[in-house]
Amino acid sequence: MASTVAANSVIEFSDDESEAGPSMGFAERQAETIKKLSAEFQCSACTDRFPRAHMITAKCSHRYCTACIKHLFMRSTNDESLYPPRCCKQEIPLALVSKHMNPEELATFQLARVEHATVNKTYCSDHACGEFIIPDNIEPGTHRATCTKCGTTTCSICKNGVHAGDCPDDESLRQTREMARVLGWQACYSCNRVVQLRSGCNHITCRCRAEFCYVCGAAWKTCACANADINRIEERAEEVVDRDAPRYLPPAERRARVDQVFADLQENHECTHSRRFQRLTNAPRRGYRCELCDAQHYKYILQCRQCYVNVCEECRRNRI
Repeated sequence: MASTVAANSVIEFSDDESEAGPSMGFAERQAETIKKLSAEFQCSACTDRFPRAHMITAKCSHRYCTACIKHLFMRSTNDESLYPPRCCKQEIPLALVSKHMNPEELATFQLARVEHATVNKTYCSDHACGEFIIPDNIEPGTHRATCTKCGTTTCSICKNGVHAGDCPDDESLRQTREMARVLGWQACYSCNRVVQLRSGCNHITCRCRAEFCYVCGAAWKTCACANADINRIEERAEEVVDRDAPRYLPPAERRARVDQVFADLQENHECTHSRRFQRLTNAPRRGYRCELCDAQHYKYILQCRQCYVNVCEECRRNRI
């Protein structure tokens, strides 16, 4: 008897379901799904709006359209300060973007990944070419590096054309290093780029991402040098006040502002830009200058609340 009632109950429920059609709960869920899929979101780079299917979301929750995120990845192949591609200091996985790249673009990025990871880089000595030569194409012992693009052979020590016998000193490189020494510049211990510190602390982050001391050139925090030069901090404080002053400042008022900025910079000379940036509008006639990429902007600029550095939207997300 119990089994008969149960069977009849199932049959009756099934009949009602077929007559009434899909439940309202299912229809509502379906409508909500369609609504979400058709919703448009703003790209953090170009500010245009795109459907969800055409967007990529970074770990920090910023959204990019596929064109802009691919553009960032391809720019990073030529601009080491953008590598690895990142947003809000968090690396953007290649897996999110690779499906939107063609084979040539993907190969270019993979080659750049090897290039940026190579400490002692060798480029084709033919200036008309200048192609990066991967370490696998450098013969051990002879230091002969062969360019796969044009076939030119380069000495991986002096970076000039290949030569017989031991590698002679590179005269031009020696002159550059001597000039840097005289002018007080410093060379990166990782990639040998020469940098000039105009103001701020002695902590240098090279384009190759190596961090070193501007005073002695050693890897950062491996030496006993002072973290900052008081004179450079003073110069930076004056630069900030003069940059941001909307009008001429009487000497006493200017001095007071410089002292305040100087105190802030002393406390935050190793700023990691962890706090929110403030947006500065009402640009002067000359516009605002991004202090990282040197581009001019006329709508607004972002300023770190701790160290007063002015950066554009792109550099805030993808460089610092």
